[in-house]
Amino acid sequence: MQFLLLTTAFVTVAVAHSLPAKLCQDIELSVTVTSSNFVFGAPKFNNNFDVTDFVTDLASREPPKTFSPLLPDKVNQTGTYNIASTFCTPQDIHAANRSTVILATHGLNFDRTYIRIQPEKYSFVDYAIRQGYSVFYYDRLGVGSSSIVSGYINQLPIQTEIAKQLAQIIKSGRYPGSIGKPKSLVLVGHSFGSAISATAAASDPNIADGLVLTGFSYNGSNSNYFILAAQLQMASSQNPAKWNQLDSTSMPMSMGEFFPTPKRSSANGLERFFKAPDYDVAVVEYADQNKAPFAIGELLTVTATDLLPTAFKGVAMVIAGQYDFIECQSQCDDVIEHPATEIFANAAAFKAVSYPGSGHGLNFALNATGFYEEIFSYLGENGL
Repeated sequence: MQFLLLTTAFVTVAVAHSLPAKLCQDIELSVTVTSSNFVFGAPKFNNNFDVTDFVTDLASREPPKTFSPLLPDKVNQTGTYNIASTFCTPQDIHAANRSTVILATHGLNFDRTYIRIQPEKYSFVDYAIRQGYSVFYYDRLGVGSSSIVSGYINQLPIQTEIAKQLAQIIKSGRYPGSIGKPKSLVLVGHSFGSAISATAAASDPNIADGLVLTGFSYNGSNSNYFILAAQLQMASSQNPAKWNQLDSTSMPMSMGEFFPTPKRSSANGLERFFKAPDYDVAVVEYADQNKAPFAIGELLTVTATDLLPTAFKGVAMVIAGQYDFIECQSQCDDVIEHPATEIFANAAAFKAVSYPGSGHGLNFALNATGFYEEIFSYLGENGL
């Protein structure tokens, strides 16, 4: 395991009215990770007709018997990737929780800006800073300013190893502008970012002191993961000017690349990420304009990877919007607590929350700050 600091961008101090004063640094890290990867075994995509046919097979009632896009044997692979990240800490060196660092991982369809839009109403980062915490957040591999890799290769095991290495980097206190070795580390993920965080804690139960899984549920019988695939198209066909570098013909050795993105905002898109009346149309438009591609390999490997941190002994929380369509088929009440309670039986403390009124995109809900309050009140009550 190794990492190399490539660049550290300018330090910024935000002292805007009503916003917490913070010191932020943009950091580019080069990380080398080895992961046990799944191998994509289905035919590669040449066009969106192939994508539609793939989704039809994927959504069949008995996919393991009729369609298996992942080969049975995994392979160990090593790769070096640049990961674009940001570290923010309260400007006040006496802030109560400054030495507790939140490692935040965003989900599919977005980059790291998901957790810091509109500071007064939606920014998770600014809310955390206001409570005195420090936050390290980053672009997942394949999106934003991080390295772009083939969507046939990019997957949950690689993302998990990257998150684990970032956790070790933070715990070592070696990142620029650091606060030294932090007192505590809390992993916070959203949706696929929660899958990454959960998998990291499953493979290394001592990776963090706290684990917060948002936009997430362990009740698989009520999940709609593959509903994400219903309206996918190749990113290069949706927006050639923006994503032409992702076109399969641009890859060397014709290896191909598939980064699907949901279509422009529609009734289905709203249903997946938002729940009326708990959203602002302007935020929906922002989400659509700033969406990021994700890899077919990421989507496929969520249900094929160990997401069960049964040996985790820190403080744990699972929280989803009450009307989360993807995780709970639009109703998380009475389904989010189990089997999560049993999975976290060894945790120092555990809480499951169906957050009232919200859909899957909790950070973009009108009551986002109330959702953040749930998280940070719970952490504070349990010594983090």
